[in-house]
Amino acid sequence: MSDPQQQFPPAPGAQPPATASTPPQPPYGSAPAYQPAYPGATAQNVYAAGAQAGPPPAPGPGRGADGIARVAFVLAIVSVVLGVLYTLLFRFAIIRLSYDVHLGAGLIGAYNLVGQSLLFLVYATTCVLGLLGARGARRLQAGIAIGVGGAGVVGILFALVTNLISAAL
Repeated sequence: MSDPQQQFPPAPGAQPPATASTPPQPPYGSAPAYQPAYPGATAQNVYAAGAQAGPPPAPGPGRGADGIARVAFVLAIVSVVLGVLYTLLFRFAIIRLSYDVHLGAGLIGAYNLVGQSLLFLVYATTCVLGLLGARGARRLQAGIAIGVGGAGVVGILFALVTNLISAAL
């Protein structure tokens, strides 16, 4: 009598030997060839489940969240420079012009209100653009813009509230 041969399942990743009854298999990880669903069908009218046309197109330079993060970062730098210039010009307006031109407190207050409002808008725009840009790959730049814009907004709101409180006392 002959011993029946015991067959073991193939190891993962191993291919069974090709015989006349089984077609050759593609290597592991490659896409299977399109085979007709029924005899006589062509590969043109067979839908392959899960087939994709390729990766989605990458956004061009300066587009998407990365571009927004870059703009927010540049705006953060500009807002800091504008804040410093405003502070220097405000000190100049209070000290120098009040003695030379005899500016009243109302005109200096109006200059302060207009300057603070413009800075508030720039800081708020920086913060919002930073939040929108945080979805992209330039998260550090977006985070810097969020920090600068948020700190500027909080600082200006605090200054305006304390000015209102001090004027009421």
